[in-house]
Amino acid sequence: MDALRFCRRLFLWGASFAVVIVAINYYIDLYGLFREVKGRSINIYGDERTSKHLLAHRYVPANFNAYILGPSLSANLNSKAFPDLKIYNLSMMGANITEQKIVALKALENSSPSFVIVCLHPYLTMDHGMKSGMINDKEYIGALGSISLFKAYFLKTVRDYDLLPNKYPKDQFNDYGCNHYNAILQKMPAADRIQQEIANPNAVSGTIDSVAFNEFNEMIDAFRAKNTRIIAYFHPLPYLVYDRFRDRLDPYQKAMTENLQDKATLIDFNDPSYKYFTEDVSNYIDHGHLSDKGQEYILQQILDRSGIASKMVEANAVHAKTAK
Repeated sequence: MDALRFCRRLFLWGASFAVVIVAINYYIDLYGLFREVKGRSINIYGDERTSKHLLAHRYVPANFNAYILGPSLSANLNSKAFPDLKIYNLSMMGANITEQKIVALKALENSSPSFVIVCLHPYLTMDHGMKSGMINDKEYIGALGSISLFKAYFLKTVRDYDLLPNKYPKDQFNDYGCNHYNAILQKMPAADRIQQEIANPNAVSGTIDSVAFNEFNEMIDAFRAKNTRIIAYFHPLPYLVYDRFRDRLDPYQKAMTENLQDKATLIDFNDPSYKYFTEDVSNYIDHGHLSDKGQEYILQQILDRSGIASKMVEANAVHAKTAK
């Protein structure tokens, strides 16, 4: 066999192999990008940023009527506890407003959600710019075959068979976007971690980056243009933490409140009326992230105080009456 024939055969074998790999990945469709996605239940196995960005293309807008937005502080709000509301949690660990805006607006391209819940904390707007390369349009084509995709397959196997429960827990994510990171993040009792936080004079900043502030407003305006109701809440910090850094946090909350005036329903969980919650360390796993008990209570409060829960009850009652 001469060299030319060998090269031709090698090319055909390679091309055939590539076509088979692409066809398999198209059929599996790990992120709901290529086949019918309505009614599917898709979990997250690999990188949270990559996954939620890709899921926001079709899966999220096709199956959910509302979104939760924010950094890690809201990422473990488990909206699956309210399945009738169809709320997807698009919050991401470590995300700033630049990253959150890209993912949120991608979901908004193909949907007009009835409402969004936005977690307000200085972390979201203290800086701007991409923090990683994991939110990337190239990942769309990569979902047909890439190192990132095969890493996700590998981690799916690891999670499904619970091979590394301390690093990649089996049920860390659910199909509603909740990141149940509590077992991973908690390294010490919450009370001890809170004491560490208040002992560090630079632990909390109330700074709002001007570019980040503009990006935040662009995201809010995009939802308002779709007639989406905005429910924004100040994340409840442990009372000792908030009190220690009140000179920075009070101005932050004042600025954000003025900015969202007449644009959003605002809920302040650092208000003295919630002191019973913020003084109870069992509501936290560390200096700010909520425990299972804490996140369940806060999400219920958001739905109750915004009137969403009562509307759901009324809608269910009407549906039941009509069914009769």
